[in-house]
Amino acid sequence: MSDPILEIEKLSISFFTRAGEIPAVMDFSARVQPGEALGLVGESGCGKSTVALGVMRDLGKNGRIVGGSIRFKGRELTTMPDAELRRIRGSEIAMIYQEPMASLNPAMKVDRQLMEVPMIHEGASAAEARAQALRVVEAVRLPDPSRILASYPHQLSGGQQQRIVIAMALMSKPALLILDEPTTALDVTVEAGIVELVKDLGREFGTSMLFISHNLGLILETCDRINVMYSGEAVETGPIAEVFDEMRHPYTQGLFRSIPLPGADKNARPLIAIPGNFPLPHERPPGCNFGPRCDYFQAGRCDARDIPMRAVTPSHASRCLRFEEIDWSAPPQAKATEAPAPIGDVVLKADDLKKYYAVRSSALFGGAIRLVKANESVSFEAREAETLAIVGESGCGKSTLAKVLLGLETATGGEITLGNTEIGHRPIENRDTRTVSSVQMVFQNPFDTLNPSQTIGGQIIRVLERFGIGKSPAERQARMLELLDLVKLPRAFATRMPRQLSGGQKQRIGIARAFAGAPEVVVADEPVSALDVSV
Repeated sequence: MSDPILEIEKLSISFFTRAGEIPAVMDFSARVQPGEALGLVGESGCGKSTVALGVMRDLGKNGRIVGGSIRFKGRELTTMPDAELRRIRGSEIAMIYQEPMASLNPAMKVDRQLMEVPMIHEGASAAEARAQALRVVEAVRLPDPSRILASYPHQLSGGQQQRIVIAMALMSKPALLILDEPTTALDVTVEAGIVELVKDLGREFGTSMLFISHNLGLILETCDRINVMYSGEAVETGPIAEVFDEMRHPYTQGLFRSIPLPGADKNARPLIAIPGNFPLPHERPPGCNFGPRCDYFQAGRCDARDIPMRAVTPSHASRCLRFEEIDWSAPPQAKATEAPAPIGDVVLKADDLKKYYAVRSSALFGGAIRLVKANESVSFEAREAETLAIVGESGCGKSTLAKVLLGLETATGGEITLGNTEIGHRPIENRDTRTVSSVQMVFQNPFDTLNPSQTIGGQIIRVLERFGIGKSPAERQARMLELLDLVKLPRAFATRMPRQLSGGQKQRIGIARAFAGAPEVVVADEPVSALDVSV
C-alpha cells in the first residue's frame, strides 16, 4: 500500500454559537488511497459536509477544528498557513458543491469561469486556458463545446451546469476531488450520465475522491470503500462489498431497509422506516447515539459509556457493542399492514389535454410568436383510493400538468373533469371553495411554500378555516394536532416557526397542509426528491 492521499485521524469539529459549543463531528477517522473513491453516507445533519469543509478548512467564522488531524500528502492541513492553503485549494484539492448555480457566477460566461483556474493556479495565458477549457468541456461530454463555453450559466440545464462545475474542478487535475451530493436535484438519466462520467474521469486522471451522498445506490456504483456516519460519528466503515453484503451496524441496516426496490410489491415488501428522530447535537443520548432508534438496544449496556469502533475484519469496523450477537440474516419483523382499499369510481379524468405557451422571439423588441408545447395530448383516469404515477425527465411537462390540475395554469385544449365538473379551463380564482379544496398539492420545495412569519400550527389552522372544516376554534386546533400526529411530528411543533424545522420536517408540514382540507385528489410534485431515504 502506498501512502494515503488523505488521512483523517480522530477529527473533532465544533461550531461556537450564542448557545455555546455545538459538537458537529466527533472522533472521525478515514483514509483515501491514491486513485481510490471513499463514499461518505448518512442522513442530513450527520456531519458529512462538515468533514468535507474541514478538509478544505472552510468552516466559516464560528466553525473550528477542536481535535485530531487532517493530512494531505503527509502535510498537516489543520496548522497550514493560509497562503500555502490557498495554493492547494483549487489546484490539488477541488470540491464540487451540491447546488451547481451556487458555484457559478451568473454574470460571467462559462469560458471565463473555466479559464480562471489555469490562469490563477498555473500562470497560463488566455489562449492556453481557453484550449484547456475546450478540452475539459469535451471530457465531460457536453454537446457543442464552443456554444457551451459562450453561454451564461442560466442558459444551461441543471445537468449541464453540474458538468461545468465538474469540469471547473478538474481543470487543474487535482489529486483529491470532494463531491458533496453532486446529483441530488438531477433526473435519474442525467444522474446515470454524471456517475459514469465521474468513474471514467477518476480512471483517466487517477484522481482520488471523497464522495458524499445519501444515495446508497450511487455510492455502490462509484466508490471502493464506504464510511457510514450517524450524528457526527462514523458508525461503520469498510470495503463496499463487505459493508453492503455483511453490514454490522443497525443504522446501516436501517438505511438499506428504507430503499424502495424496483419491481418490489409495496404490500408484500413495505418500506421499513427507522423509528424516532435524528438527535440534535445538544440532545445526543449517553453511550450509543443510535440507541433510542435501535431495535437491538440494551439498557444499562448500550448507554453505559462511549462506544469505540471495533474491528469486524481487518478492513471492516463497526461502532456497535452487539454486532457479534445479532442475527443479521433474520428477516425484518412483519409490521401489521392494512389491506389495500378497494379502487373506486373515477374522480379525476384528463382527455386529450394540451398546454401550449406562446413565446415571442425577443422579449424586448417583439418578433414572431412561436408555440412551446409543454403538454401534448395527455389522457388519464385517476380513481378513488388509487395512486397514479406520472414519470419523466425534467422538462417533459410533469409540473405543467400539475399546475393545470390545480388551476394555476389553464388548458389550451382538451378537458379535465373533477367528478362531473370541467376544471381544465377554469383558473383557480374562478373555482369555488369546494373545488379548490378537492385538489390540493404537495410542492417539490417545502422552503418556498411556508409563510416564514407564521407558526406551523397557524398555517395548518388557516387551511381548515378557509375550507370550513371544524365548527369551532377548539375543533380546528384538535384537527391540526391530529394532522401533526399523522405525519409523525411532535405536537410541540405547532408553536414553532418554519426556520426552526429541517427540510424533511418542512416537507411533512407541506403534506399535512395538503391533506388538511379533506381533498379528493392530492397532487404530489417530486415530494421526496431532496430528502434522505430514511426521511
